[in-house]
Amino acid sequence: RNKIYILSLTVLISGIFSCKKGDDLYISPNAPTKATASTLLSGIEVGTFNNLEGGTTRQASIFMQHNSGVLGQALEPELYAPTESDMDNYWNGLYLNMNNCKILMDQFGSESPYYKGIAEVIMVMNLGVATDMWGDVPYTEALKGTETGENLMPKFDSQQSVLASIQTLLDDAIVNLAKPASSNASVPAGDDFIYNGNPKAWTKLAYTLKARYYSRLSKKGGFDANMMLTYLSKGIASNADNCYAIHGSGGSEGNQWASYLDNRAYVVASQTLIDSLGNMNDPRTPQYFDTTGVGEAVGNPLGDLDPGVSYWGPYVGGLSPGDQLTDPSKHIVLVSYAEAKFLEAEAKVRLNDASAFNTLNDAIKASVQEVTEGADDGSSVANYTALNTSLRTVITEKWKAMFTTPVEAYAAYRITGFPNLKPNPNAKLPYIPKRLPTAQAERVSNPNALTPSLGTPVWYAE
Repeated sequence: RNKIYILSLTVLISGIFSCKKGDDLYISPNAPTKATASTLLSGIEVGTFNNLEGGTTRQASIFMQHNSGVLGQALEPELYAPTESDMDNYWNGLYLNMNNCKILMDQFGSESPYYKGIAEVIMVMNLGVATDMWGDVPYTEALKGTETGENLMPKFDSQQSVLASIQTLLDDAIVNLAKPASSNASVPAGDDFIYNGNPKAWTKLAYTLKARYYSRLSKKGGFDANMMLTYLSKGIASNADNCYAIHGSGGSEGNQWASYLDNRAYVVASQTLIDSLGNMNDPRTPQYFDTTGVGEAVGNPLGDLDPGVSYWGPYVGGLSPGDQLTDPSKHIVLVSYAEAKFLEAEAKVRLNDASAFNTLNDAIKASVQEVTEGADDGSSVANYTALNTSLRTVITEKWKAMFTTPVEAYAAYRITGFPNLKPNPNAKLPYIPKRLPTAQAERVSNPNALTPSLGTPVWYAE
């Protein structure tokens, strides 16, 4: 059964690095023979890159009309009919990685708090995707780490409690990362692909994630947008602090965006996003999408299935004007300064802060500068004033910027209703799905599995 097996540590480590069944787009270096804090950390980071660039990201990207699925299995999310069996790889990848985070925390956390703090932040990055895409998910009974026994039928924790657990994990991570280096038996360095063992950088990421997941509560009683500002004041402060999925130059180490395009090309540009960007009026357009032959991006119209339009562009290592992959090893942003500024702008709008428009413009500029690698400062499209800044404009601009992190756009859309997207008129449902279906293996094997319909909102969007 495709469940969360509690295997021997050697098999677990091997599992981190091996290719997942049915997916040829994963990094597969040689499995180590002995588990150490270092090999575990490298493994859970690679696993996180896989999970946050893979199938769940493509599903959210298509739902959010950043892109369109026109061929093969990408047609299913385009037609609002994602299948249970496709969820198995996504679900298993997240839970295998989280279980290995737990092993790192259990085995090495007491003697090396930096490793534990980083593992807690990485746990949140995976658990956050799981609850964003499925709502209630297993957590308290699902991850046994190095504990004895196993539970193949874990209960599903409420999304409310999962979000509380995310905050607890991040709080503990911040405490661990604040300890002196001398309190660590060993400290991460090159085995940390993201920040090279820098505890201050990880702390900034943790605070930004606290703001991200606190924002999920904006429809709930007791929500205080000032908390978001408090967290963000200690979080990512520039594009230099961005969290990236790091990729090598080897053929098997490229990012999944470029690899998917090279191997399958089932996903193309959506005309919805291109129109919202004003096509070439926005400097991000020729970075997001290829403009081969016509000097502008051409998207798939909503409800159409035209594979003869623009594909992904150089921002994700996609196509150049010569129809060649520009850089398959391109690093992919996972948490950014732009996202932090959009969260700040959202908080200020909710607090009726008159400076919200300045923050919104700063967010757009940060996005453009990151996407263009500093070639454009973004001032041409960052022109909001106090009169036209609202929750709608903040979330819509955030949607434009979250190209490689569409799960964030999907979460904000379900909470706020922005941007105002029209459902695909030819889809099998009259609305954009509000969640993914339960993974088939989980539904079949776990009697505690919940099976809500695609039209049932997740808790934070109720």
